Amino acid sequence: MTTERVRFAAVGCGRVFQRYHLPCADARDAMELVGVVDTDVERARALTADRPQVWTGTRVDRLVQETRPDVISVCTPNDAHAEPVLAALDAGIAVLCEKPLAATVEEARRMAAHPAAEKLLGVNMPFRFHPLLEAFADVARSGAQRVDFTIATPGNRVWRACTPWYGDAQRAGGGALLDLGPHAIDLLMTVFGRSDVVACEVDAPGVEERVRLELSFQGVPATLRIDRAARKLETSVTVTTADGDHVLDLRRNELRLADGTVEAAGQRPELAAISAYFDLLTGAATPHGKVSARDALEVQLVVESAYEHARGANGPLVQSR
Repeated sequence: MTTERVRFAAVGCGRVFQRYHLPCADARDAMELVGVVDTDVERARALTADRPQVWTGTRVDRLVQETRPDVISVCTPNDAHAEPVLAALDAGIAVLCEKPLAATVEEARRMAAHPAAEKLLGVNMPFRFHPLLEAFADVARSGAQRVDFTIATPGNRVWRACTPWYGDAQRAGGGALLDLGPHAIDLLMTVFGRSDVVACEVDAPGVEERVRLELSFQGVPATLRIDRAARKLETSVTVTTADGDHVLDLRRNELRLADGTVEAAGQRPELAAISAYFDLLTGAATPHGKVSARDALEVQLVVESAYEHARGANGPLVQSR
């Protein structure tokens, strides 16, 4: 294990940084917050008021020069991922980027193609690291007949970004599918491999709140339903086999098998990818690796194909239920 502290910095210090990246770093004695950049420098200063040693500013190049970080978390709106990620990679700095990789496939390709991306760039898509996923995959891969994935959340009624960018199609790059879909698609591709898009319906062009996506994994049909304006909370994937339904409940951290067996896990799944990446950097025991830029790009290409299907569908856009 390394004896030197990992110098940690961030670009964008809104809700995602405050709730996920910063607590994960603070939980590690080997990591030290040295600087933050935000378009609202007063917010950055207020967030670090009890850390007078932390540098604050608005420019990524100054962050790199002034703080010499070992790793940077990029927690900006989707359309502002590429610039700080590429600047970090150019400087040889490890970087953890929020999902999706970018607001557009073109920017995502640029990021994944950087010579240092394979070594230094990780993406925050945590479900593949869920402690119950391996047990779920064991039953899912043996005779899966169909797959159903549901994500329901009150969305922006509860999750209020510091700046109102989620409703801006250009800044967000899309709606519920690009926002929440990568979590589900990455998990499904981790279990079943590459997928083909069969059909997609969204409830609005530009920034949709509801999605119904039909996929095929080598002939196994899968349906992903996302409702970002729901009145309930649910994140679960069900695989139907000849034995019945096997449910990985990601909200309750439970695996419920068809024979009635229930396994539980205590780890918060939303922190798993950040924890895995920070473990790699700090030399913690048994690191789990990372979601690579190449993997994140493959997921984003599935999302883009789904949007193309939705745009090309005949008739009115249909709300998924």
